[in-house]
Amino acid sequence: MIKYIFLSLILFIGVSCQLENKTEKKQDNTVAETVKTNNYISPYDSFNYDISKDVAPYKLSLNTFQIAKDEFSLEVNIELNQGSFFVSPKSKGSFKGKFRIEFNKNNHLEIDKAFTESPESKEVFDSHPYVNGYVNWVKENTKYNKTLKLKEKKGNFTVTGVIKFVIEPKCTLEEIPFILIYENGELIIRRDMC
Repeated sequence: MIKYIFLSLILFIGVSCQLENKTEKKQDNTVAETVKTNNYISPYDSFNYDISKDVAPYKLSLNTFQIAKDEFSLEVNIELNQGSFFVSPKSKGSFKGKFRIEFNKNNHLEIDKAFTESPESKEVFDSHPYVNGYVNWVKENTKYNKTLKLKEKKGNFTVTGVIKFVIEPKCTLEEIPFILIYENGELIIRRDMC
């Protein structure tokens, strides 16, 4: 009888250890999966500016295109993630966090004040206490274009600027500095790392 009790006890301990090891392995796999999904690496070799290492509320990219002999287009693409949104530059209200592009004073480029927005945002009424009126919310991936014309046709130059807007619902002011470089008749854009 003691033999059977002893064998049962050894068998019970063996099964318990195996179950414990399986549970630990499951927990380890869960941790590894969490690390993989939350580990965000931003592609700094291109002009993609990702805000957070964990979960970026948006991804922003900039490009320039020549549209005429002395005319260029600055294109801003914003991909929104996880319900993020911001105030369109088309909004009529005086919102401090409205999307805008600011350039430092320069004698090289004439910068069009207007934007083209695609797709165009729609004006809606928002009863939130901070808005309490009409606003154009941008809640989907959107492209902006701004026209830049050369004032002087000789010599190379650089012009700096910054994109500013408040990303919601994170409610943070985003500032993305950039440099326009005109060299050998070509206008390119780089991120300003300063």
